[in-house]
Amino acid sequence: MRKETVEQRVYHLIKNAILNRQIAPGNQLFESAIAEKVNASRTPIRSAIMKLKSEGLVNVIPNKGAFIVQPTIEEMIQAFEMRKTLEEMSIQKGFSNLNLDDVKQLKQLLIEMKSAFIERKIVPYQEKNNAFHLVLATASGNRYLIEFMNKILSQITIYMVLYDVFNEDSNNEELDILEHERMIQYIEKGEEENLRALLLQHLDNSLTKLQQDKLNYQSLTTLF
Repeated sequence: MRKETVEQRVYHLIKNAILNRQIAPGNQLFESAIAEKVNASRTPIRSAIMKLKSEGLVNVIPNKGAFIVQPTIEEMIQAFEMRKTLEEMSIQKGFSNLNLDDVKQLKQLLIEMKSAFIERKIVPYQEKNNAFHLVLATASGNRYLIEFMNKILSQITIYMVLYDVFNEDSNNEELDILEHERMIQYIEKGEEENLRALLLQHLDNSLTKLQQDKLNYQSLTTLF
């Protein structure tokens, strides 16, 4: 294997395993074990891990090693507090700028969210959800708000993927979709205050779902 091929392979294997909830949060990534499995030096393995670190999926602790992120409840609460502030600013600055094309985009994204939900694909679901919530921020025209919203949405997506799951009790996800439908209705009716109240409740509901960890994981060594 060339170095690039090894790095890319390890990067995608670990990332996919994390996003598909096959490796438990907090698990350590042993460079030597991975290098042995793929029959390569540790250099490309280290590069792949550093790329995962830059995306917020892995924590690298000096003299200890690399670990799958394991956010505390307090960290998740803080992330949602920041998101609430940014979402409210998005409404304040962007609501009056929304047009028919924006509404059309929101409806299309909701259709794609429903499709991902039916197919039980949490990662595409979260990606479309993020795009949905970015529409208001984008309408604000404030590039810093858009940038910070992008960042906090990406971080929260990692939390949702790690700790949330489409399970047999789908009431949470169905409620989530219904709330997005109501958001569009409030936007179409020009009901800014109702949208704000719903959005804050929506985020509280999302945070509540992160309390659950009902996932089954496999050993990292079975992935290579």
